[in-house]
Amino acid sequence: MHEDILGALTKEVKEEVIENYLYDRRLIEEQINYVNELAQQASQLEAILYRRFARTYELLTESEFIDQFVRLTGLKEAAFEARFQKDRGFPRGLRFIKVRSFTLRARFKKLLLESYRRLFSWNKAYKKAHEHLKQEARAVNHNLKKFEDDHDLLAILNFLKDMDVDMLERKHFLGENFTPQEIASIEKTLRMAPIRIERFKLISPPDLAEPKSIQKKLGALADCVYGRFGHRIRIVVK
Repeated sequence: MHEDILGALTKEVKEEVIENYLYDRRLIEEQINYVNELAQQASQLEAILYRRFARTYELLTESEFIDQFVRLTGLKEAAFEARFQKDRGFPRGLRFIKVRSFTLRARFKKLLLESYRRLFSWNKAYKKAHEHLKQEARAVNHNLKKFEDDHDLLAILNFLKDMDVDMLERKHFLGENFTPQEIASIEKTLRMAPIRIERFKLISPPDLAEPKSIQKKLGALADCVYGRFGHRIRIVVK
C-alpha cells in the first residue's frame, strides 16, 4: 500500500514537471514565431527599400554619379548596387512620382529630390523594423537561456522515457511540440537553438543624411546628371 502511494505521488510529480516544462516551452515557441513574423515584415520592407534605391540609381544613370550620391548621403557603399545591376524589374510596385515645373531640368531636379525623400522615409521604416526584430531576438535568447537554466533537460528526458507515451499523448502533454516520430528521437527535440539574426539574411539599415540637409548638394548633382544626359531625361520625366 505504501509503495502504491509513493508510486502515485512520484508519477504525479513527474507529470507536473513535464506539464511545467511544456507550458514554458510553448511560451518560448510563441515568441520565436513572433520573431519569425517580424523578420518577414522586415524582409518585405527591405524589398520596398531596394526598389527606392534602384529608382534613384536609375535616375543617376551612371556609376560615377551613383558614387557621388553615396558620398553625399553618408553611405559607406552603394546599398543594393549588385542586385540593381542584375535586376531591372524594380519598377513593379513603385508609385509614379509626378512633378511640375516650367523646364525639364527643373522637373528632373524635383524628381531626384522627391525620390530621395521617399527613399529616406522607407529607410526609416525599415530601420525601425530591423531594430525591433533585433530587440525581440535578444529577448527570446535571454528567455531561452533562462528556460534552459530553469529546466533540467536530462531529468525531463528521463521522465519522458520512464512514462507511458500513449498516456502522454492522450493527456495532450506534448501538444504540438512533438510528433510520434519525434518521440523516438526526443533527445534532439528537447533543445531549442538561439536565434541568430544573420539567418534572416537582411541588410543592415543604411544611415542616410536628412533630405533637407543635402537638398542643395543633391540638386547640384541633379544638374550634373542632366547636363550630361539631358537627352535621356525626357524618357523618365513626365
